[in-house]
Amino acid sequence: MDDELEQPSEEEPLDDDEREMLHQDLVDVQSLKELLGPRGIKGVVFYCPDCDEDHYLAWDLLAGNLRELLDAGESPVHEPAFQPDPDEYVSWDYARGFLDGYESYEQEELGDAVNRIILELRDRGWTPEQVKSFLAAADLGVPSADESPPPETS
Repeated sequence: MDDELEQPSEEEPLDDDEREMLHQDLVDVQSLKELLGPRGIKGVVFYCPDCDEDHYLAWDLLAGNLRELLDAGESPVHEPAFQPDPDEYVSWDYARGFLDGYESYEQEELGDAVNRIILELRDRGWTPEQVKSFLAAADLGVPSADESPPPETS
């Protein structure tokens, strides 16, 4: 039997789930660049077992690598950054955790704001139908019965 046929290829084609995860990573990189860039974070650091050292990837370089992985099915050849300042990079896990926390906080804050608006409009004498109509018109979402603020007490 031919040795070539017995050896599996080093790079398997990406399946649909892997492609979807890479697309989400690409979206996340853009969000992280917008959120962390102004805070002085230039990108992420990855440990590379092939070279046994850390690689510092700026946001745009990371996005380009993800695009190439999606297009070509393999990562591009990489070279370490020239004298990066480690304080300007975070791990991917840290960046993802920051993004998850930011997104959930944003949703919690919006929910709290909607509840304060509902209570204020009730105090001003608005009917539940008027409040729901206002929230819908402002595209704030109408909370379900179990999410609504407690009824007024006199």
